[in-house]
Amino acid sequence: MKKTQSEIESRVIVGAHGVAAEEDHIVMGKVVGVGVGAMVLFLVGAIWAWRIQVVTTEEAQPNGPPPRPAAVGQYEIGIVNQRLFEQDWRAVEKLGGQQQALKNGWGDQPGITAHKTIDQAMDQVVTSEAEKARQPAPTPAPEPTPAPQSPAHTPTK
Repeated sequence: MKKTQSEIESRVIVGAHGVAAEEDHIVMGKVVGVGVGAMVLFLVGAIWAWRIQVVTTEEAQPNGPPPRPAAVGQYEIGIVNQRLFEQDWRAVEKLGGQQQALKNGWGDQPGITAHKTIDQAMDQVVTSEAEKARQPAPTPAPEPTPAPQSPAHTPTK
């Protein structure tokens, strides 16, 4: 049924500043239909892509995937660390042990301290350098005077 001009004009809203606009009329059936159609199309595309992947995998590996390599899961393969740095605590533990050995003194045999602790060694270096600084500097040796040249060896111009 066609609406008359007066019915159309009655739906026109005039704002405070004199701007005229129509009421919004949304046909919900069409909006829902487009949404459902898009979802169905997406589902069909996803199933199609999955089937392509399955067929391609079967063509590439007809006997299934290869067995898992024996080295997988090891800490290090070759010389390459396999763990992320955030998850790897071996370096921190090693450095901690080295720092502890430096603090406690260290030796070739367990339980025997053959060398000074790092603090004692640093104190010894500081005191020996301070002792050297307190000693006066040696006087420099006088420079030898050059021997006079004989007139026979005087260069000419």
